[in-house]
Amino acid sequence: MTAPSRPLLALSAIALAAASALFTGEPGTAQTAAATAWADKVSQSQVGGHVRGNVAAPQKIVEYMSYTCPHCAAFEQESNPALATGFIANGKTSIEVRNFIRDPVDLTVALLARCGEPRSFFRRHKGLLASQKTWLGKAGSLGREGQAAWYQGDTSTRLQRIASDLGLYDELRRHAPLATDAQINACLINKAEQNKVLAMTKFATETVKVQGTPSFTLNGKLLADVYDWKSLEPLLASR
Repeated sequence: MTAPSRPLLALSAIALAAASALFTGEPGTAQTAAATAWADKVSQSQVGGHVRGNVAAPQKIVEYMSYTCPHCAAFEQESNPALATGFIANGKTSIEVRNFIRDPVDLTVALLARCGEPRSFFRRHKGLLASQKTWLGKAGSLGREGQAAWYQGDTSTRLQRIASDLGLYDELRRHAPLATDAQINACLINKAEQNKVLAMTKFATETVKVQGTPSFTLNGKLLADVYDWKSLEPLLASR
């Protein structure tokens, strides 16, 4: 768990396959296709979080996470594929990722993860967390003098400098190959998206009472002393 902190900045093909199975009499094929559909289903919540799975699932997990949090990167690695192929695939569980911004780098990466279609959010989310050690390492090697420009100019200018210094333009293109520098910059300067991310952080801090990342709620209740997949999995209903 990371130390508590405050933010520093103000399927048609699947349906056809299932239907075909019903007429050809292949056992289990339709059921498998339906499960795959749930695992691939991504939508946005009213507050701007990204939901994977059945939005009407009886078991709703919300993860409050920070991209600069090593424990958040560990949760992403440890929970998959068990969470996706087991709990989410059967339509009984969904997980929503919400941001808890801790610093300017965190805000930068959060905006990059949101840069593109919502349906591909989790690909970017997973990729950026998988390379966390690389870009965080670059931040550390710059030192205070190298990071000085991150605190000059308006917010959008600062975020672009951070993304450039940490090699995040190229990193995002690994997970969103068609993204251009201009498109990425448009995501970084998008005030509406900045406000959504910061509003989620405020809600987490003031209403949910999140004190560190990752933190989880299950059907709206904040889970005490649950900060990883090992402690979350036993609390989930049977697959």
